[in-house]
Amino acid sequence: MNNSKLVRGALLVALALALQSLRLVLPMPQLLSTFIIGTLVHMMLVLTLQLNGLKTAFLLAFLLPLTAYVQGQVLLPFLIPVIWLGNFIFVLLVRQFKGRHKLALCVPPLAKACVMLLAAWVVVSFLALPNTALSKTIMFAMSVPQLLTAVAGILLAEQVKKRLCQFN
Repeated sequence: MNNSKLVRGALLVALALALQSLRLVLPMPQLLSTFIIGTLVHMMLVLTLQLNGLKTAFLLAFLLPLTAYVQGQVLLPFLIPVIWLGNFIFVLLVRQFKGRHKLALCVPPLAKACVMLLAAWVVVSFLALPNTALSKTIMFAMSVPQLLTAVAGILLAEQVKKRLCQFN
């Protein structure tokens, strides 16, 4: 790996982690925070993949849930692998459907949301959480917001990349 790619990758990862940490400095309602931060995180996954490649995107996909857990946004440590799996699938499918706009906009977000919902259901069932409100919150967080923020993140990444290409 050449130095410029290494530096670019480090900057992309640092930017993504900084964007994910916005919730710590900008007070927002939880639902609004989820959609804004989620969109920015998905945007960074896509941009990192496109600008620096699969290895760096996988590193970011791995680091984001760990950071979210440390920040208190992931309620249970057992959900970290669920998010890893969803992120890895998202990144792989975005790469797979590169150049096919409609499929790239639908398949990766839908696959991520479905996989995360199923995996979260397995975790929640295994843990047999006595609090049904917590279970419902987890199941919701692993489905609809993932789908919507992934679509919005892909669209936002396209716009950012167009702006970046103007500088080359």
